Parts: sequence; C-alpha cells; structure tokens
Amino acid sequence: MANNKVLTIDITNDSVTIIEVTASVKKGTNVHNAVIFETPEGSYEDGFIKDKDALAMAIKDQLATNGITNKNAIFVLTSTKIVNREVMIPQVKENKIKGIINANASEYFPVNIEDYVVSHSTLETVAAEKQMRVLVVAAPTVMVKSYYDLATMAGLKVQALDYIGNAMLQLIKTQTTTGSTTMVIQLGGESSILNIVKGDTLLLQRTVPYGTNAVVAEIMDERNVDAATAMTLLQNERLITVDFDDNAATGAFRYLMNNIGRVMDYYASKNPDKPIDDVYLTGDGALIRGIEGLFKIQLNISTKIMDSLYNVKFDPSINMQIYNPVYLIASIGAAFSPINFVMAQEKGAKVAKVSSGAASKILAMLLVVVIIIAIAGCVVTNLMKTNAERKKQDLETQIAQIQDIEQIISEYEATQAKLTDIQALYDATVTPNENMLTFIEELEKKMPSSITLSGLSCTPETITFEVNSKDYDTLVKFVSQAKTISCIENIFTSGVSKEEGTEDDANVSYTSQFTCNYTQNGASDADIAAAATTQAQ
Repeated sequence: MANNKVLTIDITNDSVTIIEVTASVKKGTNVHNAVIFETPEGSYEDGFIKDKDALAMAIKDQLATNGITNKNAIFVLTSTKIVNREVMIPQVKENKIKGIINANASEYFPVNIEDYVVSHSTLETVAAEKQMRVLVVAAPTVMVKSYYDLATMAGLKVQALDYIGNAMLQLIKTQTTTGSTTMVIQLGGESSILNIVKGDTLLLQRTVPYGTNAVVAEIMDERNVDAATAMTLLQNERLITVDFDDNAATGAFRYLMNNIGRVMDYYASKNPDKPIDDVYLTGDGALIRGIEGLFKIQLNISTKIMDSLYNVKFDPSINMQIYNPVYLIASIGAAFSPINFVMAQEKGAKVAKVSSGAASKILAMLLVVVIIIAIAGCVVTNLMKTNAERKKQDLETQIAQIQDIEQIISEYEATQAKLTDIQALYDATVTPNENMLTFIEELEKKMPSSITLSGLSCTPETITFEVNSKDYDTLVKFVSQAKTISCIENIFTSGVSKEEGTEDDANVSYTSQFTCNYTQNGASDADIAAAATTQAQ
C-alpha cells in the first residue's frame, strides 16, 4: 500500500479512529488527517458490527464534517474471536504460500475452518533450513462480511481488512533498532497485544485477555463517574503507584502484569540469547499517569511511552495533544502491508451470471413438473398434507435440539487451545529446583540420627549442604549413602575435616560439605504434583 493515500479505520467498543495516511518506509509516512469519535452505543462488540446503519452514518458524518473525501479504506480488525498462529512451512515462492496455508488451515486452528476467512503474513525466511515463518490469521466469515457491508453503506471502497497484530507489527518494525530486542505492548480496554521484535523480525506475538477496563471500573466505582471520565482522571491525576497493595486502582493491574510476566518467562525460556532490552507502551492505557513506573518496577525492565514516531510526519493542522501517536500505532501500521481478509464475492458473481441462462430453462422445466405433480396430488392431498406436517414437526424438533452444538464445539475447542497455551507457559517455568522437597525427604531417611545438618543452600541447578558428626566412621558411611539420593547426580564432597580438640577429646567433631547437581530429567509431573499436595497439607 506504499505511496497510496488511504483511510485506515480502527473500530473498538469505545471509539472509532480514522486517519488519512500515505505510508512509505523509504520516503517517510505522512498523516494528513486524523479523526477520533465515540462508537455509537450498541453498534459494535468485540469485532462484530451490531448496528451497521448507525456506524455507517457516524463514519459518513465525521468524514464530511472534517472535509475528508477519500473513499479508499483499510479496516483494522480487533477481536478475541480472531485466532492466529505462527507456523513453519517449506521455503516457496510468495504466490505458493496461500495454497499451502489453505490446505493445512484445519490443522492450525481448533475451529470449524469453513466458518472462517484465512489470511497470512510472511514473518521470516530461514534460508539455512529452507523454511519460512508465517503468521496465519483466521477471522469469522460473518465478521469479515460485516465490514464489507459497512463500507458499502458508508460509501467506501475496501482496499483491505487487516488484523491489529499485523498492523502494529508493520509500524513497530520501522521504529526499532537492529541490535536491540524490544517488547511493544498495546494496552487496550479488554485485552493487550504483546509484540517482541529484534530489528524488523518478530520473535513472539501474544494477546493477553486483560487490559485497562479493570482499573477504569475501580475509578468509576470510587469517584461515581462514567468510563470516559474515569479514563480522563487516570490520565490527568496520578491515581496509580508502583505497588499493587497501595490502592485498588493499582491492584487492578495485577492480573495484567502477571500475564505479561508469564509471557516474558516463556519468551526467555525459548530465546535465552536474546533478552528483552526495553518495553514500549501504546494504546489508550499508555497515557495513564505513572503507568511506565508501574511496569518498570513490576517487570524490572526499562519502560517508555511510544508517544513519538520515527520517520512519521503529521500535518500541521492535526492537534497532537488530542491525536497522540499512542492512539494511532495500529491505524498507521495498517497502511503498510495489511494481511487482508478477502471475501470470494467476485467469483460468486461470475458463477451466478454464467448460470442465469441455464437457470431460466431449468425453471421452465420445473414449472411443468410442478403442474403434473399438483394434478396427481389432488387425489391424495389430505394424506400428503398430514404426513408433511408430521415430518415438519419432527424436523423442527430435531433442529431445536441440536442448533447450539456448533457453538458448544467451538467453545470447547477454543478452551482446549487456551489450555494448551497455559500448559506450555507452565512447562516453561518448571525448574529442577522443584526437586527440593524430594531431596529433603530422602536426606532425612538416609542420614543417621547422630549426624546433624549444619547448613544448606541451593540454586536452580545445584544444592550445597554441610553435615557434622562426632563419629568419623558414621560420617564416612553417610558419604556413600548421600550418593544414592534419587534426584541428584554428580555429587562432590570436600572430604572430612576434623574440628576442636584432639582425637581423645570428647568434644571432637567431623565436618563434610557436599555439592551436587539435580538429575537432568528432574522430577516427573506426578512427583511435582505430590510435592505440591504435601506442602499444602
């Protein structure tokens, strides 16, 4: 879309953002117009357009009021119902990727793929392995169609439908440096999107189901105000601190921070050689006063607000205090290289046109057949009517019984996918040090009562402990016993040292220090579960 002046439209539950932009990585990006207005009540919910008439009328009015005549539009889709996944495919030409993605789409997503429109974006070509990293995204067909309908009603021509994760990524790639690893967090109302990039390469993208709604709700209850006023107060007054326990508003960020922390732990386990250098915040929540301090303390990482953009120029007529760049990241990025969810409308139209002549002939033949059937039916009309009514009732009953099965299956499969992600995050946080309980229990069984434990320390990989005994032979035998503890290996001892007095002195004691590593396999899931149960008791 480079060098083409287009409208990008980003609709959320709270607001509609429209900008007119010419995007270019080489020549620079120019934002010509910007409009943000409240989403008409009841017209939009989680990516689905509920009232097309109201929303289309609002868009037309805002464009006319601001003197914007451009009709070429790119919509940014944001919804928890949109699913995405990174996949590896063989290295092929760009025009071959779509066929591979469509052929394997049902394996990528735990949904009925026939009800979705699938698109993709190439993230990286791994030449050494002759493979490609591809971001595959699937949006509900009903949702995609509603945007095409909305554009028609608003007098706009759809150039593309983009996914917010891709739109953000396209702009972020132009703002980062080659040598650093950066995490950009889009703080939305219902959810937050995390992009971790190194230079222009996406390393990880995740959506966490928490945003600013929880803290806004706290301020609404505390000050008895509406949502818009609550957000204004959060942006103008320092109502949050750096400690969750200081007040309810700060505490409302706890779940968001915990989820971001888990994603960071998962990323670190997969990319130990590429630690995150800094964090940038965007979205409505980025302008909450004190938010960067909270993130810096809780995540222990340098945090900044992405309120200025490199190589992006804004028309002098745009009030930058109102149209802060943090609101426009996705809107600007959508103009670079949108994923584009395409409805197969043109193909359907051609088929209908070709078939229209044949359909007329078939219709005439069907009319003759209907007349013959009607004449014959006069003889047995009462019987057929009774049977038809009975069958109709039976079918309606069956339909009523199973009409919600697809929704149940879809929800079940989506829950299974979330469970898989949660399990992957949990597995990434398991450390060998979870064998500590097993180690202590076996040490108690194998250590004679005449030997005392005088010191113990551990790291995630090793244990160091020291024991004392008044009997030299008992201590020597224990050295052999310690080596049989099941959860450790490569045990080393400093030898046995004698302390205090002489060999004939009753106060003499012997000391030995041990250093050992946890076994490579670590504890099994059953062992860890048993250990957790024992601790709870």
